[in-house]
Amino acid sequence: MRDTEAHQYRLGSPLASIAGIAEATLERADLDEEVATRLRAIRDLALDALARAEKPRDPDSRPGSQA
Repeated sequence: MRDTEAHQYRLGSPLASIAGIAEATLERADLDEEVATRLRAIRDLALDALARAEKPRDPDSRPGSQA
């Protein structure tokens, strides 16, 4: 992971930690391909969840809100 990517998200968030640990582990040369595939999936899920969590919420889109 490049330094610039590491700072795109809140430092210390569990999702950012999961993505970072997965990325760092993927850099190992001796990693089994099945393990690497699973790590990529974990990393991608964590990054997607992090992006959704950090997206500004539209107050009008809350379930149950009625005008």
